[in-house]
Amino acid sequence: MLWVLAAAVVCFSFTGEHNIEDRVLVHAMGIDRAAGGYEVSFQVFRSSGAGADIPIDISHSNVQLIKIKADTVSQAIDRCSAKLGREVFLGHLQTICFGREISFEDPQELFAFVLRDKSVYLGVQLCMARDKAADIIMTEMQRGTLSSENLQKALDENVRNGRTVECTVLDFLSDIKSPQFEAMPVAALSQEGSGENKEPVIDITGTALLCGGKRSGFLSQEQSFALSLLRDEAETLPTVVSLDGRSYDVRFENTDVSRSLDIENGRLVFSVDITLSAAVSLDIKSGDMPSERFLENYLETQLREAWDHSAGEGCDAAGVWRFLRQRYPKIYLEYEDDIERLIRNTRLDLDINCRIE
Repeated sequence: MLWVLAAAVVCFSFTGEHNIEDRVLVHAMGIDRAAGGYEVSFQVFRSSGAGADIPIDISHSNVQLIKIKADTVSQAIDRCSAKLGREVFLGHLQTICFGREISFEDPQELFAFVLRDKSVYLGVQLCMARDKAADIIMTEMQRGTLSSENLQKALDENVRNGRTVECTVLDFLSDIKSPQFEAMPVAALSQEGSGENKEPVIDITGTALLCGGKRSGFLSQEQSFALSLLRDEAETLPTVVSLDGRSYDVRFENTDVSRSLDIENGRLVFSVDITLSAAVSLDIKSGDMPSERFLENYLETQLREAWDHSAGEGCDAAGVWRFLRQRYPKIYLEYEDDIERLIRNTRLDLDINCRIE
């Protein structure tokens, strides 16, 4: 099983000696579909081009952007090594970005390069490009930073603020076969500024839902926060709500989530109790602001939209199957090959308590 292989990689991830001078360090990879295989983009740093204390800079010749076509991702890595004349080292890999057309139906084949290379850190973050992964990985930023650095910062910030959910190599390999549900951040490339000041910017636009290795839908940033609440992973969410034609800045935080699964009248019921606080900007002119009940209704709307877009389509991104396997193992085993049908018919019960501070 994949989780056994993943655990084995964890055990050996930090063993062995590496001669960095004889290697090129890969910081980010992009994986797109191509005719007969894959097109893999690499952002690599030649360690011999600068001292250890010199920061990586896209303006230096020691940084290269390389694109390789091959039958498999592993073969693309080997061809990259041959092209550069040095061994590709993945121990510094931070992010893997997948193109929109990538299929995850055969994770053993897609992630074979991870399972064969004990240097790969299993906390490497995964994301999906809105279009092609190469567009992001092969982009040179104009302010002295690598796109991989910008992408990593964007992922960290948006996960922390609840605009998407985190997906790592270990998460993916653990979940994709149990029983094949996952959620992954979506990254897009846009332009900011104008004229000579115009430059590319990496945005995290929401979350992609995967079911059975296939993309089953997308969630907005607000729906992504709701999903993170359903998964008990939310930390904070700065957002804007509208009331009577006015806009209010709201910051939800201090979340406490309790989840359970029961059977009522022959139907699965997923109960989620949420307690959280909110800091709301005041409308100075009127002195009014959204009430606690208004914010509870706002959250309930986002939660039900996220649920309908995921569980309603048979994609169990909220992780109900784990509760089913633990609480009702016989039912889980009976429907193990058809969990989607159970998820579609599961009812969501919500109890939301919001306190304005």
